[in-house]
Amino acid sequence: MKKLYYLLLFLGISLASRAQTLFPYLQNATPTSIYVNWKTNSNPESIVEYGTAATSLNVTVTGNTNVFTDSGYPGNYFYHSAKLMNLSPNTKYYYRIKTGAEVSSVYSFKTLPNPGQAATKDGHIRFLIMGDNQLKAVPRYDSLVSAAKRKIRQKWGATLSPDDNIAMTFMVGDQVDVGTLDHYENVHFKKNRGLSGNIPIQTTVGNHETYGTLGMNSYYDHFYISELSYKGISSGTENYYAQQAGNVLFISLSSEHTGAEQLAWLQKVVAAANTDTTVEWIFSLSHRPYQAEQYVGDISTWVRNTAVPLLVTSPKYSMHIGAHHHLYHRGQLKNTPTYNIISGGTAWDQYWGSSTEQDFDDVQKTICNWIYQIVDIDVANGKMDIESYSIGSVDKWKNNQLMDEFHRYKNKAAPVKPSITNTFTGNVTLPLAISGSAYSTTTNELLNTSQFLISQTPTFDIVKKEVYRDFENLYGKYGTKKDSTVNINLGVDITKMNLASNSLPNGKYYVKLRYRDRNLEWSPWSDVQTFTVTGSTTINTEIITDALTYLQNAPIKVNFTDAPASTSTWVGLYKEGQTPGAITPSLSWQYTDGNPSGFINFPKGLANKGRYYAVIFSNGGYTEIAPRKYFYVGLVPVLTTDKTEYSVGTPVVVNYSNGPELAKDWIGIYKMGVNPGSGVAASSWQYVTTATGAKSFTNLPKGYYYAEYYLQDGFNAIGNKVYFKIGAVVTELWINKPVYDLGEQITASWTDAPGIVKDWLGIYHDGDNPNSKPLVSYTYFEGLSQGTKNIVAPELPTEKGKYFLVMFTNDSYNEVSNRVSFEVIETKLGNDKFKIDNGLKVYPNPTGSNGETFIQSEYPIDEIEIYNMEGKLLYATKNVNNNQFSLINQDLPKGVYILKIHSRKLFTAKLVVN
Repeated sequence: MKKLYYLLLFLGISLASRAQTLFPYLQNATPTSIYVNWKTNSNPESIVEYGTAATSLNVTVTGNTNVFTDSGYPGNYFYHSAKLMNLSPNTKYYYRIKTGAEVSSVYSFKTLPNPGQAATKDGHIRFLIMGDNQLKAVPRYDSLVSAAKRKIRQKWGATLSPDDNIAMTFMVGDQVDVGTLDHYENVHFKKNRGLSGNIPIQTTVGNHETYGTLGMNSYYDHFYISELSYKGISSGTENYYAQQAGNVLFISLSSEHTGAEQLAWLQKVVAAANTDTTVEWIFSLSHRPYQAEQYVGDISTWVRNTAVPLLVTSPKYSMHIGAHHHLYHRGQLKNTPTYNIISGGTAWDQYWGSSTEQDFDDVQKTICNWIYQIVDIDVANGKMDIESYSIGSVDKWKNNQLMDEFHRYKNKAAPVKPSITNTFTGNVTLPLAISGSAYSTTTNELLNTSQFLISQTPTFDIVKKEVYRDFENLYGKYGTKKDSTVNINLGVDITKMNLASNSLPNGKYYVKLRYRDRNLEWSPWSDVQTFTVTGSTTINTEIITDALTYLQNAPIKVNFTDAPASTSTWVGLYKEGQTPGAITPSLSWQYTDGNPSGFINFPKGLANKGRYYAVIFSNGGYTEIAPRKYFYVGLVPVLTTDKTEYSVGTPVVVNYSNGPELAKDWIGIYKMGVNPGSGVAASSWQYVTTATGAKSFTNLPKGYYYAEYYLQDGFNAIGNKVYFKIGAVVTELWINKPVYDLGEQITASWTDAPGIVKDWLGIYHDGDNPNSKPLVSYTYFEGLSQGTKNIVAPELPTEKGKYFLVMFTNDSYNEVSNRVSFEVIETKLGNDKFKIDNGLKVYPNPTGSNGETFIQSEYPIDEIEIYNMEGKLLYATKNVNNNQFSLINQDLPKGVYILKIHSRKLFTAKLVVN
């Protein structure tokens, strides 16, 4: 679907043109067609000459030209498109493009093979995976493309064209930083020139495609993705699509356009692929990833909780590819042979220590490098090999260093069933080492993962402890380099599990383990061993229901662990507000039959709507021996608002359905960051007396809010939160001063921010438009809804001038605060400035005994010490935590002194006092 600014029908039109150099861009390859695109500054002529030999371009196709207009492009962005059709499958063609007197070099491409077939003479089909080019001013992504081209020639022959061995490039979003014509020309097309004339490129929508002066309109204008379909199933949009290449099905999801419509389309695609004998491998792609160990939570929950659970129902599903985080990670889903990766983009720097971080079981390694992948499918033999190559980072450039390689070979035997080698003849006391047998396999696959499970039930309904480890776990910074990662499992024997003292309560336990090889095959579970712990001082009786909400009269299951081994221990169900006792009988109850762990079924459930709790008692009485577990019975309320953004003074309408109609149910409106019941009153609230209806809330001041349904005059929420905003500019932002010296720390403070983990502060030159001009720097602040952030080097301006600071939300260019202007000056010091190195200055030097000495550092200063020439410490100050320090010299007599300045390293300088 193309939104055309101007359509030039160029029969008989003659326009003057300036000298042009033509570079083709291929997209939408199929076995019988391909699109050739290019951009010029003038002249609408669009001609492609092609043939099966470089010396015989005997077929001519005349295409169309669209002229787009944007800031900086007053009608001089000519986008040429020609669709070559009726081509032969898996055939090499040579071509060149012509516009007026300009003629490109001769390029080549290969059509895709027929479904299910190989593309290369050796029976393979291969792909490149890249993402997050995004940056215009720095040569990262074009360096990545150049490195990939060198690697292709190194692997398969310098005399071959890249299209002889690579069928397609998939880019996983953020092909541009903003949706402007400038970025499509100079970030996406220009930086891909090294390969885009030979290898077709398919794109996935990222969040940055949605920003800028044109937003998604520019994406729609440049690509023809909506024409693609699989088995006649079309999404009808360019936001998401499926494309088959050989025996591989790529499913490109949009993490920016989630919802029921995309899910329904995905269900049709997966169902068709499951019965399609020409599809052996399914890859899904989305810009926001399945998982991330940095900026924790900045993933696509729709992909993780909705799309991937559907995809794993297919035995053909092999890998999910994400981006968004500008680094590389690789992990595996626990129970299916499915990889999840972040491809390793080259955009804004992301390193250890820059965000909230967490080590996840389903991520084996996270590496802060600029990386791309070569995916190699052996069609005939059912093999997938993937290599990840790095060009380095801001700390160190690398020359196609292999950082990771992994594979999946079908129909290969799983590891041999392991065993627990401990002999448990009596009671045991903790600590305890539980050992598995040596890893064994009939293949050449090495051990990748072990999983130990400990339960108090033989059926493992209640797992008390799980230890899941890969043989390597690359997580966290190693040494002083921001981009290096430590292997925290180095030297760890993952066939053993250590139980620390008091890590389990006394009682009987069941343990089993299994091993996974590097082909993602799990061994069978070992035979279950039992042991009994004594001497532990930990008592941890627990109960848990199998759900938090139930329909009326639906079965309720209550699991219990570490219960007293008495036949009089029992579990009861009560309505919220009831006090267990002789005069208040339970609504239903059962004994545990003396089992220390197990479960109780209440098959008839509960008949009445409301909030209830399960509780466990000892000795046939009413002594509660574990925290109560609350749950809800009835339909779950659903809230919606008529808008997501309101003007100040406009009523906010909250619609509700499925209300339980309990006494004094209510809908509350709270500001982001406020927890109901914490002592901060709701911004507004109203009782609900019907099952379905709408409530109108007025006089809400500007801010970010959420609405939620609460039960019976309490703070017990049920159902979804619905988020909305009041006011165009909500967040109040300010800084500590209007004028700064070069290198001086800027302290920013704010209130009423959206509270999203990738909200950020951007510095721009005065007068610049963030949707079209590059930023000076960016700083994340952990998504605090109110707070203070010190902006220090290297995020400070490096040139004097006028700037402004503004807040953006959710890694976008959507401004949510006022702009704060400031100026950066440079103190005139003449010859008095004494430079220690490029990062630190001491001035004036020499100085007078009644003057000041300024110490200025590119990085925050931690500590300053002053010594005399005999080495005696005269003065020290710690916790400076700033880039500048003013030293008063009135107490220093004339002489020479030694300064020790602790910053990113220890600097030593002489200070002369006259």
